[in-house]
Amino acid sequence: MSPFTTRTSALLAGVLLTVAACGGTTHAASSKPSPSPKASASAAPTPTPAPPPLSQPLLIQVENLYQARPQSGLSSADVVYEYQTEGGISRFTGIWFTKPTSADMVGPVRSARLISLRLLQIYGGALIYSGASNYVLEQAGNASGKHYDDPEPPLFRTSAAPPAARYGAPHNLYTDGSHLATFDQSINLSTVSYQLWARTAIAQLPSGGTAVSSFEVPISTEETPIFTYEPSTGEYQRSESATPEYPGTGVLNDANTSAPWDTPNIVILQAPTVGVAADNENPSGGYTEGLDFGIGPTASGSGQLAVGGQLYSISWTQGATGPPQLTLADGQPAPIAPGQVLFEVVNTGATVTPQATPAP
Repeated sequence: MSPFTTRTSALLAGVLLTVAACGGTTHAASSKPSPSPKASASAAPTPTPAPPPLSQPLLIQVENLYQARPQSGLSSADVVYEYQTEGGISRFTGIWFTKPTSADMVGPVRSARLISLRLLQIYGGALIYSGASNYVLEQAGNASGKHYDDPEPPLFRTSAAPPAARYGAPHNLYTDGSHLATFDQSINLSTVSYQLWARTAIAQLPSGGTAVSSFEVPISTEETPIFTYEPSTGEYQRSESATPEYPGTGVLNDANTSAPWDTPNIVILQAPTVGVAADNENPSGGYTEGLDFGIGPTASGSGQLAVGGQLYSISWTQGATGPPQLTLADGQPAPIAPGQVLFEVVNTGATVTPQATPAP
């Protein structure tokens, strides 16, 4: 046998052994069950967890005459509405779904208005206030929601809070988280059927806004707060400038923290402002003219949204319950950043006025 034949026979033998070995390995592997791709693909996706139900809120009337500043607790509210009252001054309705902490003061607490009853109707919960006009008290008596005129507790008089020490009554009526917790349990608040808005991180704001770092809101001729965007915090700082009748008080602090009351979302809500003759208890003049605002169920209108240093044009629609739905011009939901939402209720057609950004 030639050397070539010998080498060829050896190579063939090696190849046969290799094939046999591979065939044995394949057979052994195929004898074991393997996962079915079809079964894996048909696995149910993990459902998105539903948000926990919101607690019924506490709605508290907070004063904004210059003698009431700095107020306590507004920065801890989840939602705040500001609107004109008599004499051009404004008032706040703070809405707390998450109740203030035990030591947090809230106030000064003052009287209810017709818009307070509208807010109670759409948000539910309980309205806490101190007095009202005879007409508003009559309307409150006919309302189905929970409302409490001058309940003591949780309201109490104090000389410790900043404006109360200087001016006394009626600017010395307050409440705090401890009293509100007890009151909350006593009136059997539960949960609501709606949710607040989905949130958008400032870094993910959509296009379509206009960069505006400082602007003035025309609540009335006597209340024109200026809001200035703070990029380091992503929030707006409020300043109270002087008007023809009332002195300016500068940056508005929260007396609980002695730090500015900053908010990340400001919604300018244009709504019809209607004089209510039945609510005018001084027909000869003065500061008791009644006002109502078209913000109740089925109402809608235009407005603006300031968030992340951007100003967007929006439309709004109010459902039977819960917060208004805010929509951009392209039909997409308006972007609401995490944190508090402040509604500035102005007359139909009123818009903000951009201001020069103050020098640092």
